[in-house]
Amino acid sequence: MTIDLKPDVIFAQVTGEQFDEYIHVEVLYYPIGAIHGVQMPQLTIGVWLETLWRLKTFAAQLSSTDQKVVDEAQVMVQRIRARVPELYKQKARREFKSRLDTWTWYLDELLAREPGPVPPEGQSYATQVHVRFKLELLNADVAQMSDQVARLQMNDRRLHARFANGHFMWAPELAPYLAPEPYWWLYGHPA
Repeated sequence: MTIDLKPDVIFAQVTGEQFDEYIHVEVLYYPIGAIHGVQMPQLTIGVWLETLWRLKTFAAQLSSTDQKVVDEAQVMVQRIRARVPELYKQKARREFKSRLDTWTWYLDELLAREPGPVPPEGQSYATQVHVRFKLELLNADVAQMSDQVARLQMNDRRLHARFANGHFMWAPELAPYLAPEPYWWLYGHPA
């Protein structure tokens, strides 16, 4: 099964072109807008890491031209990261804290509800769990502050206590690359 990687390739190219500016501005969520009629997500390190993860995971589906674009973007980002490592680390830590706050607020609201056999309505867990995935990627990319990692672990314990194992939350073609351990939170929903 193939997935549409064209938006990811476009995002990678834009990231390579704009990463130097992004890393030097105060704003954390850097707006890109639409490119070639495709609405791009806001540029952050976490979005870049998730995009790069998908592109690497499905690299065999990329044309040689698209692979070259991705490789060049990755080199540009690495070059900037090497040139200003403290700015990169600070921005990655700010994003981790911001996304952790968002994830915590979401879980506070979700877990305050009475347990039920089906996931609650409202914001979809399958969508919100992208925040948790970005937290995983950011934590692997840059050593995070110990108090923030402890908050993430506490949130995982809270979620796990109310978790009902079930089907994989995202597109089935991603499942072989995201094992239930350590990505247990992608295999089911809060009860």
